[in-house]
Amino acid sequence: MQTFWYVFLWTMFAAALAGWIYLLLRVFKKPAAGEPGGAPLVQSKFWSLLFGGVILIEIFSVLITPLMDWGLPKNVGSLGGEVDNLFHLILAVTGLTFLLTEGVLVYYMYKYAGEPRRRTPYVHGNHRLELIWTAVPAVILLFLAFTEVSAWERIKYQSRFPEPDQILEVSARQFEWRMRYPQDIKPAAAEEWSRREEADDLHVVNEVHTGKGANVKLYLKTRDVLHSFFLPNLRIKQDALPGKTIPVWFNATQANCQEVDGLWLSGYRYDESSQKWEKDKEYVWELACAELCGWGHYKMQGRLYVHTDKADYEKWLKKASAAPNSHVP
Repeated sequence: MQTFWYVFLWTMFAAALAGWIYLLLRVFKKPAAGEPGGAPLVQSKFWSLLFGGVILIEIFSVLITPLMDWGLPKNVGSLGGEVDNLFHLILAVTGLTFLLTEGVLVYYMYKYAGEPRRRTPYVHGNHRLELIWTAVPAVILLFLAFTEVSAWERIKYQSRFPEPDQILEVSARQFEWRMRYPQDIKPAAAEEWSRREEADDLHVVNEVHTGKGANVKLYLKTRDVLHSFFLPNLRIKQDALPGKTIPVWFNATQANCQEVDGLWLSGYRYDESSQKWEKDKEYVWELACAELCGWGHYKMQGRLYVHTDKADYEKWLKKASAAPNSHVP
């Protein structure tokens, strides 16, 4: 489907470019005897050509995003593909609407700019036109709603959450993310655990740790104002509301961290051909706050660490839990 939209957009760009060149040639051609033309006509048509050129630049900037790596961040979420498809579908619908409306604007600016004394007829209203421009957006919105409802259900509805392999609590505050990891809590007791702390819970700041392929259920809270928990590489974004505990789930399909001298570092990719870990900036996965929450909003950043498997995650958990009791500086 993504290939279809790229072909569609390139076709629209070619058509818009051809139309713009045609208008340009019409304006700058030598006028026939008795035909208005010259510098005044060029000046009157200038804004329509300028607007048309800007539209072409905008279309071209969208079309070259795959070549320039300006697109969405790397997807490592199990439901990320569905989210991306919805994004591209909505982008295509809104983009086509933009092209049609701006194309009409440029056309009328071009057509009537050379007739400064022409009076525009006053029309009180056209009920048929009003019905059309009300019905068409309504149908489009209804179509988008039916298209996205199944993905929304799998992402947001608790009844559709898979059985969790791991649980954690994320507590937002100005201006950091505080994570709480249980040592040994069965999924059946997760709801009770989310309401009270255990003595051996591990508390970490700005680091989400999970194992590759694990179904993770987290309980999102905020200690003060409205925040938004955003993991762009997992296509997860959920507002944290004061006084509420909101469940969120995800499953990371790729790993990005490895142990180096007793520390787990992100930004690593496992190369199957060389059987080695290699540094790759595309594998540094951010945790951000997507809601303006105060003067230090820009500092509210964290990292997502996806371990190779459950054993590596538990090894990190054990070592991180023992670190506060260590007597070694």
